[in-house]
Amino acid sequence: VKSMLVNVPVSDSEIQNPEPDRPNVSINDLLAQVRLDQSKGEAFISEKIILAMDNINDQTLLILIDTDRKIRYYKRAVCYEAAALIAEDNLDFDTTSAGQIRGENQQVKTQALRRTVNYCIGSLVNEGKGKRNRVSLI
Repeated sequence: VKSMLVNVPVSDSEIQNPEPDRPNVSINDLLAQVRLDQSKGEAFISEKIILAMDNINDQTLLILIDTDRKIRYYKRAVCYEAAALIAEDNLDFDTTSAGQIRGENQQVKTQALRRTVNYCIGSLVNEGKGKRNRVSLI
């Protein structure tokens, strides 16, 4: 039965943010960042979005998400965090060298997703404080 759900699109629904002053995130918002089908199940996807919201809410406690720009960065952070959580669930280490390589590639992907999360949170935290320091390459 599960194989029949592979490549079947996930239906969209808006996931209620546990914090009432924060934007909700839809499954379609997440699908803009990661390819998913119904084989994962809507409950699994919704739970990962809620967990991601909790993680991002904890890191942005004192920040008011009140402009279109802040909403965009907030939703992006939540979606990339949810994608990283899903990728972590899919880590595939086994005893073969191919399994080891697959698992390491998934870890690299998770780290790349989290870099985007950190960038978005940094943009929310540092808004109005001037540009963040960047290293100039000569």
